[in-house]
Amino acid sequence: MPKKPEAYGSRLKLDKPAHIVGFLLKSLHHTLRQTMEEAMRRKGIELSFAHFAALFTIDSEPGINGAKLARRAMVSAQTMNSALRRLESDGRIERRPHPDSRRADSWTVTDEGIELLEQARAVGNAIFERMLAPLSAAETAGLESSLRRCIAALEGQEEVTGLPPARESPAGSSQRRNPRRGSRQPADSAR
Repeated sequence: MPKKPEAYGSRLKLDKPAHIVGFLLKSLHHTLRQTMEEAMRRKGIELSFAHFAALFTIDSEPGINGAKLARRAMVSAQTMNSALRRLESDGRIERRPHPDSRRADSWTVTDEGIELLEQARAVGNAIFERMLAPLSAAETAGLESSLRRCIAALEGQEEVTGLPPARESPAGSSQRRNPRRGSRQPADSAR
């Protein structure tokens, strides 16, 4: 059973409130996955979170290849490969040759897969509503905006709101700090 949010705050004492944000995001992600999987199991839906993410993404982007699918679902390539093989053997998705690459497959959802996805979406929608219930509409919109800006900042993108891109080191991005020597070296010699 997921731990209560207040349990994390009471045990973690950090210098600045910002230090706990990454931990809370990871905790939310883990709790969401666990809650989704438990709820789907109770409804008799035989899908893991990775299977649900794969079906959802393939339905949204028919013809997507496995590598892009793993990145979109935020799972490893191995996890996604396993999920794809199971979904294919269960008749939920179909594999076709990818039009742009002989080494890649493209995936589409079958009618049976769409039916299962709709059942899983109903479970997911109820969980998302429960998760966001303590927030007002304005707080939910603010949370979404804040998370998008955090992602953009880490990806080095400039936002319309004037958020600066991620900073590079004074010597440029081709150098990094050598932790043993405390000095900067070209990235090639540091490896």
